[in-house]
Amino acid sequence: MQKKSWEEIKSQTTNSVIFLSLRNFGLQGISLIGFFLLTLLLGPSEVGLFAIVAETIAILSYFSDVGLASALIQQKDEVKKEDLQTTFIIQQILVLTSLAMVAIFYPQIAKAKSYGSKESWILISLCYSFFVASLKTIPSVLLERKLDFKIISTIDIFENLTFYIFAVMFAFLGFGAYSYAIAVFIRSTLGLLLIYKWQPWSIGFSFSRASAKKLFKFGIPFQLNSFIAMAKDRLSNILVAGIVGRNGFGYLSWGQKAPRLPLGFMDAIMRVTFPTFSRIQDKKDLLSRSVSRSIFFIAFFSFPLLAGIVSVAADLTAIIPKYEKWVPALIPLYFYAANAAIALITTPLTNAFNATGKILTTTKFMLMWTALTWILFPLLSIKYGYIGTSIATLLVGLSSFIVWYVAQNEFKINIIKQIFHPLVSSIIIILICFQIKGYLQIPIHYQLVIKIFASLIFYSIYQWIFSKDQILWFIGQMKKPKK
Repeated sequence: MQKKSWEEIKSQTTNSVIFLSLRNFGLQGISLIGFFLLTLLLGPSEVGLFAIVAETIAILSYFSDVGLASALIQQKDEVKKEDLQTTFIIQQILVLTSLAMVAIFYPQIAKAKSYGSKESWILISLCYSFFVASLKTIPSVLLERKLDFKIISTIDIFENLTFYIFAVMFAFLGFGAYSYAIAVFIRSTLGLLLIYKWQPWSIGFSFSRASAKKLFKFGIPFQLNSFIAMAKDRLSNILVAGIVGRNGFGYLSWGQKAPRLPLGFMDAIMRVTFPTFSRIQDKKDLLSRSVSRSIFFIAFFSFPLLAGIVSVAADLTAIIPKYEKWVPALIPLYFYAANAAIALITTPLTNAFNATGKILTTTKFMLMWTALTWILFPLLSIKYGYIGTSIATLLVGLSSFIVWYVAQNEFKINIIKQIFHPLVSSIIIILICFQIKGYLQIPIHYQLVIKIFASLIFYSIYQWIFSKDQILWFIGQMKKPKK
């Protein structure tokens, strides 16, 4: 590829990362505020119910395209019409088969568990959302291949905002758990209309054996990792829900929500760097610099946010009226925050392995995590309840240091060097906030304000001293490139 082409990819990638990062923080902010309002209006049992059903339906998504969409994105050559139509028809067959299985087995499960209309309507709404999402796959692939994430981001923001507006509104009106179902129906329908308005494509049902063979060659190994991830995360969550019950699962859902906020920045980078890494996989030096820079800025923006969440979570449950019901979820929140810090660094590394065609390497890591999950989650959940689940989550996450070691050798990067200053300064933030709480005998809301400002000032000064070059580079990338 010529130099001009590399510069175009670099510029487009950087702009997309910056845009998606800002978008994802906004999206996560909307989600966090909406979830906060819902958890004011609803109890742990109702939150847990929706989370359990959502996890169940999410399992179906792993069977919806067997990795073909990712294969289309990863493909170096131009995507042909027969590739799109082949992917679409295979996906629809899998989706309809999955929904048929739900229709066959759910009535028996509902009878055995004494499920009522709340459970049924939430399930129906999420099945509808699952089907609609499959119709959006090809337009999303076309947009991602063009690195045109602004349209995707706009739709995601609109869908998220729509969901929480209607969910909160109907919860306030007293619809309880039904609020989730109503909001899911509205969000899914509007999102489908928008993406076809901005990225239409001629739906077709032709099938090409050559296209299918080519796509399956990448898609099957890629989706194998997804299936393993499903067994590790989704199926284990269903098992845990059966052990800890709706209330316990509701506490776990609450504890995970805030630590997932920094993952929005990582998701932005992952969504852009997968197609980008795929295109520069033959340029080892460029790939090494790109992976290293991705890791640094994920840590730079995400670690202090996690530190802040850990430092103020208990204060918020004390300040906000009717929020003391979530105090039991604080300990899981701390464990999830620590695990999120590890995942923030591990995920871009596995993303780089996938983008460069080393799918089997990622598969080995996934098998390791899955084995540890299925050993530790049930043992600790049975012994210590939902708190044991959060402890198990962190223990599994700590095994990711093996991934760091392999990635350092494979991509010639120094991970510890990239995360050192963001990590050290974030730990100091937690210590500062702990000292403020211990020594300042003033009302808790004043302590909260002091914690926030002291943390921001300290982190800014620290990073300007030790990471000035990287900050200046980032500022330079935000400027519009000269034409």
